[in-house]
Amino acid sequence: MNLENTTTPDSTQIHSELFTVRASESAPDEYMHLSALTRLFQEVAGNNAKALSFDITDLHAQNISWVLHRLQIQIERLPKWRETIELRTWPALGDGLKAYRNYEVWDTLGNLLVRSISYWMVIDLDSRRPTRIPEAILARRFSDRPHALEPTRDRLRAFDSTDAEQELSMQSYTYHLDMNKHVNNTHYVDWLLEILEPSERQKLRWFDLVFLNELGAQEALRIQRMENRLQLLNMESKVIAMANWS
Repeated sequence: MNLENTTTPDSTQIHSELFTVRASESAPDEYMHLSALTRLFQEVAGNNAKALSFDITDLHAQNISWVLHRLQIQIERLPKWRETIELRTWPALGDGLKAYRNYEVWDTLGNLLVRSISYWMVIDLDSRRPTRIPEAILARRFSDRPHALEPTRDRLRAFDSTDAEQELSMQSYTYHLDMNKHVNNTHYVDWLLEILEPSERQKLRWFDLVFLNELGAQEALRIQRMENRLQLLNMESKVIAMANWS
């Protein structure tokens, strides 16, 4: 439930919204599913981008769209059922092909629960390939506030499927698709974390997820694990996404 929306059209400012964690967003231990939190990230990011006139609908009018390339999350603790939290977000430019969006999650006592940084690219909706961020966005003045997490150039690398210690089968469905007509990034979080033990998910403090390829509906998938490395492949063994966790 969204309780408050404080937005300014100035991209140097922080966008903030309050939410109360719902039962449908909570795990058996009453703490919020990480995927549910990433859905709130997506919500506040979209609301902030709309106020700044560069959200998905603005880009769709130019036959382009934002796509998430990487998401890094550092967790002190996840919010609990019925807890009210404040999500803060602010954008930052990287270069002509990449932009950042920062997130912080605070409790009502002023404790910082979660920090996150996301890496975004723009794709051409016809070719489905990356394209340059529009000049109108690049020309904007963005916040010089420090990132929630320092951006990294370190690359995650896939591992050989034959080295996998564990594997699960999954499938994408129509209800996984979003307005870009591909599987929404939040579902990857659910799929990849499913291979962890419940106790490992409860202790999760770091999650670094890289998206490599798009997925459509009705695709058979494989989730593989090797130590603290995870990867999602299609049935042709093409790596769709990969992650590190701790």
